[in-house]
Amino acid sequence: MTADDPAPGTETDTEAPAEAAGVEETPRHRLHPFSPVLHGVKTLWVVIAAISWQGFARFGVDVGALIVLGVGVLGLVWATLTWFYTGYQLHDGQLRITTGVLIRSHRTIPLERLQSVEVRQPLLARLVGLADLRMEVTGGTKTEAPLAYLPLPAAERLRTTLLNLSRRLPEATTEDDEAQDTPTEPDDPALVVATRDLVVSQMLSSQLVVVPVAAAVTVALFVWEPDMSFFGLAGLITATAGTLLQPIARAAGNYDFRLYPSADSLRIRRGLTERRTQTVPLHRITAVVVRWPRLWRWKGWVQVRAANAGHSGDGPEEKTSGAFLLPVGDLAQARGVASTALSGPDVLAVPLAPAPKRASWCAPVGRPALGMGLTEDLFVCRSGRISPTLVAVPLARIQSVRVTQGRRQRWLRLATVHVDIAGGLTLPTRAKHRDVGEALTTARRIREATRR
Repeated sequence: MTADDPAPGTETDTEAPAEAAGVEETPRHRLHPFSPVLHGVKTLWVVIAAISWQGFARFGVDVGALIVLGVGVLGLVWATLTWFYTGYQLHDGQLRITTGVLIRSHRTIPLERLQSVEVRQPLLARLVGLADLRMEVTGGTKTEAPLAYLPLPAAERLRTTLLNLSRRLPEATTEDDEAQDTPTEPDDPALVVATRDLVVSQMLSSQLVVVPVAAAVTVALFVWEPDMSFFGLAGLITATAGTLLQPIARAAGNYDFRLYPSADSLRIRRGLTERRTQTVPLHRITAVVVRWPRLWRWKGWVQVRAANAGHSGDGPEEKTSGAFLLPVGDLAQARGVASTALSGPDVLAVPLAPAPKRASWCAPVGRPALGMGLTEDLFVCRSGRISPTLVAVPLARIQSVRVTQGRRQRWLRLATVHVDIAGGLTLPTRAKHRDVGEALTTARRIREATRR
């Protein structure tokens, strides 16, 4: 332990960095002393899931319980050692995070590369008033060394401090600039997603079709094999319940969804079991995605996502399709959210040219849904017959543009226009099966616009 380290079990004041100007060194801080317990509980759940019903059936309940208890104790001891050797410090415009028991790791995060800082409260952490911080930086592929866990007020103060310092660097600012940089949040959100709409939308998800089939198979197997063991039946029930995991997780993750727009960002609060406060900087939004799920169309509902160059995403959906700006809502709400995210342009008002009729030889089912539009600010493309998806990319965020042709496209004088954006998401940012002349002209106009 160094002289700057606080004594074990003591809580340091995380508000101290708030007064730093980005160049002064602050004392080294530790995480909350209760952090090892939360990490130990997480380890316990992982062990139980790893053993599963088949494991308990094989080893017996007594042996399985001893395995869980032993691994849980070892996990708690390791979490305590990890907490003891973990600390963070602000120094010279950088956040330094020290971790590691056997191998020491010193992570340095330049604040000028910081894109977002998210405060999360998992269920157990909420019960004891703790939260963790997750940071995203430019060029990063994953969350940078999350700080888990801190007292919620201290986590929010540290988040504000990091965002303020990242905006000031590398140039110094005046007192007026500091006051202007301080994030402000309106008392009333601009958008609140109704819980009823959220639940109904997930009941209308594709997984709903699978659940009755899986339940019928489970009942049929039990009828045909009445001597089936308890663990075998429990395994089938668990597998059936697993099909509901994705819609339930989406509903819980977007519960009480609230959107607070400001001059330079969108702040989102959401979550039932894990409360999250996320900030999406407007200048980091590289694309907006509007989707019309098939089973929602009779309700007139859509969903809106945003691709953020500084946010790698958490679940599989966020990593491939971006973060939610509107989990479910009507067309007017989608229009407002998309316009706010893109700072003005009305995405849904952009005229889209259909694909040529000869494109039916390449996409006999999806050709009527294909469309492309180009304005002074946006490149817009649409695809998907069953669940239409519209992607709008600001021209200023396009990194490159290319025109490709497959063998069949060459025969039909067709081509596909691809635009590449930062973030690594697998978004359909391409206009498929366009006339060759139209594709080349569109690519040339995009290149000219990005050079300005």
